[in-house]
Amino acid sequence: MWRLVLKNLLRNKRRTLLTASSVAVSLFLLSSLAMFYAALGRPVEDASGSTSLRLMVSRSTGIMYGMPSSYEARIAALQGVAACTPMNFLGAYYGDSSNYFANFAVGHETIFAVYKEANLPADQLAAFKRERLAAVTGRHLAEKFHWKLGDRIALLGSFYGVTPQVILRGIYTAPNLSDEDMFFLHWDYFNELMDRPDVVNSYWVRVNRPESAPRVAKAIDAMFRNTFAETKTETESQFLLGFISMLGNVRGIILAIGAAVTFAILLIVANTMAMSIRERIPEAAVMRSLGFRARQIVGLFLGESLVLTLAGWLVGCGGAKLLYDALALNRIGEVAWADFRMRPETVLFCFALAFGMGLLASGLPAYRASRLNIAQALRFVG
Repeated sequence: MWRLVLKNLLRNKRRTLLTASSVAVSLFLLSSLAMFYAALGRPVEDASGSTSLRLMVSRSTGIMYGMPSSYEARIAALQGVAACTPMNFLGAYYGDSSNYFANFAVGHETIFAVYKEANLPADQLAAFKRERLAAVTGRHLAEKFHWKLGDRIALLGSFYGVTPQVILRGIYTAPNLSDEDMFFLHWDYFNELMDRPDVVNSYWVRVNRPESAPRVAKAIDAMFRNTFAETKTETESQFLLGFISMLGNVRGIILAIGAAVTFAILLIVANTMAMSIRERIPEAAVMRSLGFRARQIVGLFLGESLVLTLAGWLVGCGGAKLLYDALALNRIGEVAWADFRMRPETVLFCFALAFGMGLLASGLPAYRASRLNIAQALRFVG
């Protein structure tokens, strides 16, 4: 039966190729949308497990509202806290406004106790801690802007209206290339530029063990409850994904586009299979007169439809997986993180969708063709 399915598909090679290509392109887009939809609601995962050891503390009314710098010592003193560092996102750029990257004012003594996956040579770490104007960046960012140790760097256009001018004293490496795109300078220096308001936008906290994270988060929020600057403590993954909400209802838009693409694929395959079945109704009648049963005729047409949609799934979804695995995306812009990978459940979802559309596209025409009176079917002109 499957040999007959393949022979029938190869009768009109051009139509089969164009239909399969349309399905492949549509399923590439659909699998990409499904991946993004899943990623925007999924916490970032780190193979090293570091994300499960870190918490982000911000003000309960929003990250743009600061907290006193005195919170750092109180958080660090809690049981289960290994390290705590202040962190202010500057939102600055280098040279030109298109050269935008993630830059932070951080605690120079504690940042690399929290961000342990960064590998910074001991002499460079000592220089960073020792010098007030020192800064550290990731290797990837340094290569992008051709920075080298000792370079003087001015950060322009920050949210705070100040222009930090720092000296690059360290270049760190990290397991993931995307983690090498951050830039750190002294929070004390930044605070001086701001005339010492002693205000911190967020605290980056590392706990001793992953299982301690929920308890520590509750303890931090309880400690500052009923103060003028109450806190909201969440995992690093939840905090980073919170930036995506600033983009609006992206998941809703993706869902709507995905539904439209699914409907378009169904129309493409249904039109092709309806034309093919209509042209071959007399042939189906001949097969029935030779002893083929109605269910075999239906199975033949359904098989052709499934081969088209599943071939499109293999090419489209497989191509999407290869592409996104190679790109290793984990961000939208510079500050919205998510886990953009083609996960097995996304691949299986697209497979089920392709399988279902293959059945729906040809089910009704195939059933009608198999039930026609043989004499009428032989006289049928498609």
